[in-house]
Amino acid sequence: MRRATDREIPFNYTSADDRRVLALLLGDDVLAPLERLVFKRRTGRSWRLLMRFIGDLFIHHRNPFLYQELVDSRERREQFLDAARNDLALIAERGRQEPDLGLVLDRCLAKLDALDNALNGAVQARVRMRRQLGAIVGEPNVCCDPFALAVHATDATDWRLYLPVAVVCPDREAQVPLLLQAIAALGLKAIPRGGGTGLTGGAVPVAPDCVIINTEKLNRIGAIGKAIYKQDAGEPLILSTIELAAGVITEAAIQTAAAAGLVFATDPTSSWACTIGGNIAENAGGKRAVLWGTAIDNLLSFRIAVADGRLLEVQRLNPTGRRIDPHETIVFAVSDTATGEVFKQIRIHGQQLRK
Repeated sequence: MRRATDREIPFNYTSADDRRVLALLLGDDVLAPLERLVFKRRTGRSWRLLMRFIGDLFIHHRNPFLYQELVDSRERREQFLDAARNDLALIAERGRQEPDLGLVLDRCLAKLDALDNALNGAVQARVRMRRQLGAIVGEPNVCCDPFALAVHATDATDWRLYLPVAVVCPDREAQVPLLLQAIAALGLKAIPRGGGTGLTGGAVPVAPDCVIINTEKLNRIGAIGKAIYKQDAGEPLILSTIELAAGVITEAAIQTAAAAGLVFATDPTSSWACTIGGNIAENAGGKRAVLWGTAIDNLLSFRIAVADGRLLEVQRLNPTGRRIDPHETIVFAVSDTATGEVFKQIRIHGQQLRK
């Protein structure tokens, strides 16, 4: 708390200073009272006990292997919780004359009680998730083990805020809208994830109670075909197309196109590991984008699952077969795949895409 570079919280082996960790765990409003306590220099042993408590809380918030140890062992869990409550009681006793300490201790106790409840209910919550989500994808495809949770807690940014509560691996497109519906019914949040190579934090859980939908098994590559579009004047526009599932590795798509004597325009640096779904979500480019544009320039249509259980199709109207011009407006039609009904059009001006 004294300088941004200080590391007084044990186990804070992160790029975040202690202030950020305290704000993450206890809230921004505890920072000012803590700083006043430090300024008064009445924080010797009590401060060390408080930092130890925060460190223990943080490491179990961040490390799924230690968290699992508390889930598995009732004795270990009770020892940990009792020791933490004793430390907080000692801090309260020593700081009875400090009004600033009240908010901090109240928040610490609330977080400890929340951890206690989560640990006690973890087994039942996981059984419920496996039963309801496993009915859609099969229980072996619903993972709650520490390794799966740790791997899916971040992407290539290594930005970690919350552990997911589960990782689900569908292998058919039709399962995805059903999964979203079931996840919402459980009161949880869903985050799709492909290869985990993103550098924007797009696949990182930024809230508790997130289920990661891993798309890597959705790896079907369709045949290369032709799409014909009538034009107002001249010959019809004929475009080569390929249908790819969200989890297809970009390099596999590039190789498939090359085998047919064609170029797959999107080629990000991480093409050996990133997926098509991530390319679309991030509007990925690569060196070929100079000639042929980014993912959206080459996207004729895509299907997207929504939380109410529907599968929607978003189709570009009147494509040009070239990069989107900053001065043109592109139009997408949104339809329900079950009925074929077009219920919305989305218009995007080129200047929103080219900056």
